[in-house]
Amino acid sequence: MSFVKKELLVSYNVIEDVFEYHDIDPEISEVYAYFEKSFQNLFESYASLFNIKDCCFYIKSNNICNAFASKRKGYNIIGITNGYPILLKRKLDKKYFQSILLASIINEKPISEAYCDLDEDSDFDFSKFILDCSIRFTFNHEFEHILQLNYDSNIREECLLHENIEMNEFNLKKHVWEFDADKIASFEVLKYVFSIYSKLKVKNDAKLKCLLFIGCASMIITINLFYFGVINQLEVKYSIKKVNFYIKENSHPHPLVRCLNIMEYYYDNVTSDFPRLKIAAQELLNNAVGIMKLYFDSLITDQDIISYFFNDLEMHLDDIHQYNQELYDFAIQDKAIRNILLSRKIAFE
Repeated sequence: MSFVKKELLVSYNVIEDVFEYHDIDPEISEVYAYFEKSFQNLFESYASLFNIKDCCFYIKSNNICNAFASKRKGYNIIGITNGYPILLKRKLDKKYFQSILLASIINEKPISEAYCDLDEDSDFDFSKFILDCSIRFTFNHEFEHILQLNYDSNIREECLLHENIEMNEFNLKKHVWEFDADKIASFEVLKYVFSIYSKLKVKNDAKLKCLLFIGCASMIITINLFYFGVINQLEVKYSIKKVNFYIKENSHPHPLVRCLNIMEYYYDNVTSDFPRLKIAAQELLNNAVGIMKLYFDSLITDQDIISYFFNDLEMHLDDIHQYNQELYDFAIQDKAIRNILLSRKIAFE
């Protein structure tokens, strides 16, 4: 039995506080249905690929934006809170990406024209693509946790891993697992980007580059919504509540550490899989962060988010690189991660 109905797991006291949305406002219900279908379909596909049994996806009643993975009583569970779809959908609304074409001005003519061509393509929607990349990043991050829990025979039963930072006691293994989950999730986003490109009626390398830039931007926008404390705010006028920088503290690596890890691994795979594109690291950075700037300038009009981002990055860059290297060195010695990498046929030594 691969998938188990959530109602059955409720009766077994495996899960609780299941959120039901079918009798609420139809417009909001549609958002929940879209997210549930996306996660459910992805979970079924990846569970089949990796032969993971006894799986369940559900939405948990909780108004904050969060996602989680757990293994409880032998069941593999991925979930999101009911706050996650609404808060993320509102933050990634189409109106905040109306200026995305301005990203074209920093590029040479072929790339500029490709941005315009995508905007004029009736079968392509920038904001939906960015949202879907974000969903896939979050799902694949959580699914990697499911694999970690299954590939480590020493893991305790009823282990829960979730995406909100907890200001609690530091655990290097947890940081390493988050580090690994971000890497794998970024690679899966890259694969999704190419799948969207393959469906375009008119294809060229410039369009592929644009999609690769936007896919990267989606991930770092998602992380920075948490970094600047915006994601859980309901007010239209958002305020900044930045997470102070740290290294070996709390439940997750600092968002800046995560951003660099994601972008570097994404870039490594872009250059490995698409060498003909000859994408320079600076080109990827300029476009991804350029899109992020346009987005945050629209979302929070009275704050210069990108200046904060770059100032913090410059201040802590050496510490970030050093810690990411330490996490990598620890990761390739971790039993679960080594087993997963071997199963994925990924070279790591």
